[in-house]
Amino acid sequence: MLRTRIRAGTVAGVVISLVLAAALSAVQSFELFIDGWTPALGETTAVTLRVPYGPRIVRNQYSGGSNISYEHTRIIIPAGTLLSEQNQDHRAAVAYESNRRPPRSTRIIAYGVIDFTLGMLLTAYLRRFGQNRVRLLRTQIGLFAAMLVMSLVVKLMLLFTGLPEFWVPVAALPLWVSLAFDRRTAFLVSLVLAFVASSFLRFDLLLLTVVLVRGMAASLLFLDRKHPRQMVPAGAMAGLFACGLFTAISVVFEGTFDVVSDLSQPGRSMLVANFGGGLMAGALALLLRDAAERLLGAVSRDKLLDLTDLEQPLLQKMAREAPGSWEHSRAMANLAEAAASAVGADALLVRAGAYYHDLGKTVQPKYFVENLSPGEESPHEELEPEVSADAIMAHVVSGAKILREGGIPEPVVEFAYTHHGTQVVEYFWHKCLNAGNPKGLTEEHFRYPGMKPQTKETAILMLVDSIEAASRTIDPPEREKFEEMIQRIIFTKLRNGQLDESGLSVADLRTLVTRMSDTLVNMFHHRIRYPWQDQRRISAQQALPSSPSLASIAVRGTLPSAPPSVPEGRGPPSGPSESGSTPPRDREPPPSIIIGPPLSLVPSPPSVPPSQESAAPSTAPSIPHKKS
Repeated sequence: MLRTRIRAGTVAGVVISLVLAAALSAVQSFELFIDGWTPALGETTAVTLRVPYGPRIVRNQYSGGSNISYEHTRIIIPAGTLLSEQNQDHRAAVAYESNRRPPRSTRIIAYGVIDFTLGMLLTAYLRRFGQNRVRLLRTQIGLFAAMLVMSLVVKLMLLFTGLPEFWVPVAALPLWVSLAFDRRTAFLVSLVLAFVASSFLRFDLLLLTVVLVRGMAASLLFLDRKHPRQMVPAGAMAGLFACGLFTAISVVFEGTFDVVSDLSQPGRSMLVANFGGGLMAGALALLLRDAAERLLGAVSRDKLLDLTDLEQPLLQKMAREAPGSWEHSRAMANLAEAAASAVGADALLVRAGAYYHDLGKTVQPKYFVENLSPGEESPHEELEPEVSADAIMAHVVSGAKILREGGIPEPVVEFAYTHHGTQVVEYFWHKCLNAGNPKGLTEEHFRYPGMKPQTKETAILMLVDSIEAASRTIDPPEREKFEEMIQRIIFTKLRNGQLDESGLSVADLRTLVTRMSDTLVNMFHHRIRYPWQDQRRISAQQALPSSPSLASIAVRGTLPSAPPSVPEGRGPPSGPSESGSTPPRDREPPPSIIIGPPLSLVPSPPSVPPSQESAAPSTAPSIPHKKS
């Protein structure tokens, strides 16, 4: 049975959110259950003590009165510090911790409700508005696991370092999400992480704001996803934005901010921490990029480049055992990569998918017309239609199995079971109907066992799979004919609902038609004849008098009927293909969809105008030269 990727539904979203809430509640409060970490005056503190930014009562030493003011410097007491009763900061930190211990169940439950709400909002967005890749259950589990790991890193930094809290490299995760998916998802992840990180310090407003803006700025400034090294300058620039924001908010709260005084103590400087946290996030994102992309269920660019190396054992296997299918895949790769680049999809992933999508044909290569030698009889001639259809459809299941056993990443395996979607093998279904359908079969017996394309990349490959094969029947290779053929194939996929879940827009489809038409015109460009070819043509024309006069044939009103010449290597092969149709390779001709005049993939033989039927032509028409 074919195993495909699973989308996360509402139930999965609730379960993931509950697990996240439980895990984050534990991270937020676990230190409160450790008696040895309880601070006391006159003793050494085991962990760093932090009092969040906020109002603080300060006693006036002259009048004995008191007033409420905002303290600009936070109370940070590093681990290993001897707590003194004479130190006002030490007394404030001990008082703050005494208020938190022992932990109250109501407070822990309240944290869980907050975390659950954030998780539900995130899963609902991913499920309803996210791109198709982030709707997958595997992706969402990886994303929430990464968020939990990042939250744990933040907590450990707050507990065991004396650095200002703005050093936390939370922006690394939005950078990974931007690299693997898109910026909109990264923005929402930044929002959730900002709330989670600030909750460790009772939702410190400055920390929440800085973490949120730094994550969003890093994602926005990460412009070139093809070059991951850009994550470091993106993080640094995000740090600069955070410095400006921190200064502005401090002035709002305090009325002033002494930049020189802050920078005079780099270890305790808030500006250095704001910039350093962004820079560290960019460096961390770059160093752990491969591991993070694997956790998120994506494939790194380096891995894709390695997979597209033609020396890969699986590609060598295909070139050796199914050479016709391999050449078809290589031609598809060039066309699909250009198309994906035109609509902003992952062009390298599409190229890798094109190379591997038909690997299942290596199991029974002779069942596919492109792997038959000239004159070789197709095995389908002796098989019943349903048996032939099963043999054709088996390459989808076999391909996915071979790829998974070969350690190919799942996003590449996905191309194997989506490039036919849930289409019907038209040729053998109609063959069954023409034979009277003695077994009473239905279309479902001839339907591919895969799934509809879930991403732009897999949808593009589905289209290119049919377009590349059909392009070999276009003669002459003119742009208008290519556009007709491409539009017909796209309309067919749309009518069958194969592109419903792909995320391709109408604007994307229009762009694809233009780009693929350009590519095909360039692929089938004309060349100037060599002198020896002209010599052969002249020799053939000189040999014409020995044959029956074409002029006399024309005078009798009958012209020899012959199909238009098709250049070598571009004519339609005989016998059924994997989709059960007569066009080349393994693709069915799109059903008739009349939009204006009827479309035709193969031009009809040229007709002779009535005015010329009764008169001999002034010059003899050219006849294709036959090799002796």
